[in-house]
Amino acid sequence: MKPSIARALLLIALATPLAAATAAPGKAPAKSVPAKANWLATANRTAEGAIVIGNPAAKVKLVEYLSLTCSHCADLSASALAPLKRDYIATGVASLEVRHAVRDGYDFAASLLLRCEPPAQYLGSIEALFAGQADWMAKGSSVKNIAGFDAMSPDQKIAAAAKAAGFDAFFSKRGMPAKAYAACLADAKAKEQLTQMAGNSWQRDQIPGTPLIVINGKRQEGVHDWADLEPLIKAALR
Repeated sequence: MKPSIARALLLIALATPLAAATAAPGKAPAKSVPAKANWLATANRTAEGAIVIGNPAAKVKLVEYLSLTCSHCADLSASALAPLKRDYIATGVASLEVRHAVRDGYDFAASLLLRCEPPAQYLGSIEALFAGQADWMAKGSSVKNIAGFDAMSPDQKIAAAAKAAGFDAFFSKRGMPAKAYAACLADAKAKEQLTQMAGNSWQRDQIPGTPLIVINGKRQEGVHDWADLEPLIKAALR
């Protein structure tokens, strides 16, 4: 294209928005639409290390004390987690803080690895672990048959339990490299924080068992499934 023609076309292109704006006086310029927040991928950590998923300014702030080896927690997850994520966390009206009330070595290993994943995967991984709970707990029980298990250090026992339960394969499929998996299981600071969280749940907060739901600071009794939980959320939204 010749320079003179290119210059003319450039001037026309630059003039077009101005012409459009002056042709319709009185019309306000179009406002830019802010990007919609992805609240399911929004995560924060409390001072004690609990992971909170959702809008920090959500009207309804839920806390769940859970154990990954608790069958009642698995039942609650199966009925409640999907609609909670879809209808309340994703829309920004509710957030969910998870406090791990660890009960045993399998629970500790799973919770430790879970908390090493990217926060955006956190609730999905909880859902998947609860869905496969019966299977990995059955596999994990074989760890006691490993020769020399009783003589292992606590850290070695945790690693052996994780492998027996199949957590290496589970987290690999979810994108965790082998090096990251090993580093997570060896993370002394993360172990200390998880141990403290469990202690706070059972001793300081004196929870009666798991699962325990707290909504806007108030403990809720008898929450076993979505039919129990959703009315409480709706009431807190009024």
